[in-house]
Amino acid sequence: MKKSLITHIIIMIIAAVLGAYLASLLTVQRLEIIKTGSQLSKLPLGGFNKFTSDVQWMLFINYCGGLSAVKKENVGEIYKRLNAILANDPNHEMAYEMGGMMFSVRDPQKAVEIFTRGADNPNLKKNWKLPFYAGFVLTQHLTDQDDPERLKKAEEMFRKALTRDNSMPHVFSALIRTRAKRIAQRKDWRGIPIVNDKHAYLCALFDEWRKSGEISGAGPNEEVFSGESVTVSDFRPRILEAAQKAKASAPTNKYILRTIDEVVKKVLKDDHLCPKCLTVYGPGDKFCSACGTAVEVYGTCPRCKAVMKGSFCSACGCPQKGVAAKPAVAKPAVAKPPAVKPAAKTLIIKPAAKRVNVPKKQ
Repeated sequence: MKKSLITHIIIMIIAAVLGAYLASLLTVQRLEIIKTGSQLSKLPLGGFNKFTSDVQWMLFINYCGGLSAVKKENVGEIYKRLNAILANDPNHEMAYEMGGMMFSVRDPQKAVEIFTRGADNPNLKKNWKLPFYAGFVLTQHLTDQDDPERLKKAEEMFRKALTRDNSMPHVFSALIRTRAKRIAQRKDWRGIPIVNDKHAYLCALFDEWRKSGEISGAGPNEEVFSGESVTVSDFRPRILEAAQKAKASAPTNKYILRTIDEVVKKVLKDDHLCPKCLTVYGPGDKFCSACGTAVEVYGTCPRCKAVMKGSFCSACGCPQKGVAAKPAVAKPAVAKPPAVKPAAKTLIIKPAAKRVNVPKKQ
C-alpha cells in the first residue's frame, strides 16, 4: 500500500513537471505564431484570454452606461479598464474605436495613444478608421495641433488610412490640408516662397501627384513624405480647381504664377485653359465662357474654320491634316495651246432699198 502511494505521488510530480515544461514551450511557440502575442496579459488564464476580454468588455459597457459624462475624475478608471480589455485581446477593434473616442475631448493624448496602438496592430491592417481617428485628434483636439511633429504624425496617420481605403474623399482632403500646413510652415516649396494657404494647398496636391508615380524622381529641395504613397484617380480635376483658387486669391503674384506654370506643364498640359481664369474651353471657342477673355482657337477646319468632329470636316470634307488630299499617282501635265481670241467681225451696213412708186391702173 505504501509503495503504491509513493508511486502515485512520484507519477503526479513527474506529470506536473512535464505539464509545466510543455505549457511554457507551447506559450513560446504561440507567441511566435501570434503577432500580437507579446501584448497579451501575463496572468495565468490558461488560454482563456479572449473569453476574459469579452467578460471585461461587457462590464466596461455597463460601467460606462452608468456615467453621466466622461470627466477628469473618471478618465483614469476608464483608461485602466480599457487597457485590461486590450491586454487580454489586442485585436479588439471596438475597444480601440470606442475607447479612443471617449478620450478624444477630455484627454486627447490618451485617445491618440489608443488609436495609434490599434492602427499599428498588424492584425488590424485593413481598418482605416483607427489611423484616421488618430490623425483627426492630432489636428483638431490637441492644444499644440500646429506643432511640426504633431502635423508630421498626423500626415502619417492620414496616409496610412488612405492606403487602406482610398475611396474616402474626406480622408484625402484631411491628408492634403495637413501637408499644406507643413508646407506653409516651411514657407518654401521647391525654391518658391509660399504666398498663402491656397498656394500651399496647390503645392501639396502637386507633390502628392508626383509621389503617386505619375512623375518619378524628386528634386534636391523636396521634403521626404511621411508614410506611404496613395493612389487617387481624380488628381487632375482637384489640381485644376486648386490652381484656379490659388490664382483667384492673388492673380498677379509672380510666385503663384510660377507654380501654376509648372503645374500646367506637368499635369494639365493636355487641357486648353483660359490664360486669365484657367477655365477649360472647347474646340472652336474664341472667348472664355467664364470671364470673356480671348483664347487661342483650336480644333477647327483649316479651310472653312468649322469645328472638326472627326478625320474629315463635316462642312466641307477637308481632311483633318492638310487642305486637300493629294492623288497617289500624279498625272503628267499636258501643255495646252494658247487660246486664240477670234478677230472682231466688221459690221457692214447695207444701204436701204429704194422704194419705187407704181402707178395704179384706172
